[in-house]
Amino acid sequence: MNVITRTTTALLLGLSLTVAHADTPVEAKALLDSAVAAFQAKGKEAAIKEINAGGKWNKGSLYVVAVQFDGTMLAHSANEKMAGKNMLEAKDAAGKFFVKDTISAVKSTGNGQVDMRWGNPVTKQIGDASMFSKAVPGMDMYVGSVVFK
Repeated sequence: MNVITRTTTALLLGLSLTVAHADTPVEAKALLDSAVAAFQAKGKEAAIKEINAGGKWNKGSLYVVAVQFDGTMLAHSANEKMAGKNMLEAKDAAGKFFVKDTISAVKSTGNGQVDMRWGNPVTKQIGDASMFSKAVPGMDMYVGSVVFK
């Protein structure tokens, strides 16, 4: 193999490993912590606007949501059209009231993890996912980060 062929092969291998990268719960929790920090540092309105714009709040199939305790979606980094919709009665593909479950967990302990079957924004197929969530101190809401298994 000549130098150009070896270099090209190495680049393609590196690219394929990047594409094959699976999102992890650790990454979802780090994204969640970053989003909570954004609300605390920038304020509610600025953080909502930033998350709805997507950008750094979307990482592969990982995404961030912000939901009031009444179930109103404030921000959704993978689908800005969800903002303003009340999701309190939403069920996942298995019939689970995942927003109610998340609100209950966050109100009782300050954080939570809810497993659900939901649409993956990358594959556009229903898949198993976990939402890690935390209450935002001083605000009647939680922030969640979704990771697909």
